[in-house]
Amino acid sequence: MIPRGLERRVELLLARFPCLLLFGARQVGKSTIVSKTKVAQGRKYLTFDDPETIAAARADADVFIDQAERLTIDEVQRYPDLFQRVKRSIDSERKAGRFLLTGSSAAEILAAGKASALAGRSAVLEMGPLTLAETEGRAPFDWLELLRATETAAVLRRLPKPAATREALQRRVMRGGLPPAWEAEDDATWREWMRAYRALYLERDVLPVRRLAAPEDFLRFMTQTAYRSGGLLSLSDLGRDAGVPLSSAQNYLRLIEGSCQWFRVLAYHRNLGKRLVKSPKGYWFDSGVLAYLLGVSDWEQARSAGRLGALFETWVANEIRAATWMISERLELHHWRTQAGSEVDFVLSLGERLLPIEVKSASTLSPKDLRGLETFLADHKKEAPFAVVLYTGAEHRLIGPRIIALSAMAL
Repeated sequence: MIPRGLERRVELLLARFPCLLLFGARQVGKSTIVSKTKVAQGRKYLTFDDPETIAAARADADVFIDQAERLTIDEVQRYPDLFQRVKRSIDSERKAGRFLLTGSSAAEILAAGKASALAGRSAVLEMGPLTLAETEGRAPFDWLELLRATETAAVLRRLPKPAATREALQRRVMRGGLPPAWEAEDDATWREWMRAYRALYLERDVLPVRRLAAPEDFLRFMTQTAYRSGGLLSLSDLGRDAGVPLSSAQNYLRLIEGSCQWFRVLAYHRNLGKRLVKSPKGYWFDSGVLAYLLGVSDWEQARSAGRLGALFETWVANEIRAATWMISERLELHHWRTQAGSEVDFVLSLGERLLPIEVKSASTLSPKDLRGLETFLADHKKEAPFAVVLYTGAEHRLIGPRIIALSAMAL
């Protein structure tokens, strides 16, 4: 079993809150972390994947949730009415770690407004696919250290050496981080697993929430969002290209987001007198699922098809998000783009401190790769002492007075 960096964070939150809601897409490993790791010690584990368990909860919810001092319930979205009973139990006896609830789809819970019953009583945490550090058995990359540093020379000295091989990096990007897909023996097995995953996702996470009159419209919309991973979000364009009305596009996107398959990165637009683009960007939750939806299965094929840049950027977005979930500090992820065309893929922030990050799937860099970063640094001299270009080269190096080339193989 691959140790997950999020495990320690789950333990800390259970020690502080009466309840923890652990959400994440299907097959990211939630059931494993709550039933087969240190987290599971001293807890009774139940899953609503079992019809008899749901029947017992519906028959007498109060008795059901009081059957153990510490209770873990997997796939809780299958019976969202349980939240009100959990709230009542917490209010009568407020002890840390009483409930650990997991769900692969927040859509049904949020649509019913059930989760609001636990406001102020529960921590909420999202779990993503395997990171490169986890698949390589190494410590998580420390983005906080970059945000707290002020001098590029000192940063270069402290950066971890690139430990993963180029082949391991490419495999992680193309296969994705869902454990069964990442462990697939060959591309054919990987494709078969992904085909089954898409069918299971539609059956378990979409249809129970919305009885779609035309599931094929939803699948077509889902493919269109994949083609736009890493791009600015425009619902009208998405709906038009998928051949569905705007109202359907809004509902479909809500479903995809609610089931943790897709997320948005908001624009950074603190006022500096510039005209900035304020539309969010959208990303798929896993680069492997994205590769399957785009019809590519290896690095060179993705490059030839013109999809490698979006795939690599999607992978980086998920790596950074995973790092933010593992710590208590409030790290926020944005993108930055001006109306004049200058842009930076990501802006990671901690309070007033900013770290602009440009992402390049190439192993070499050119001066034009730095223009967006240079504009951002000029506009944010105080908040951003330096910037980073994350690329697939084998070494870290200084490529400008305030710009560091960071090897993705160090993540």
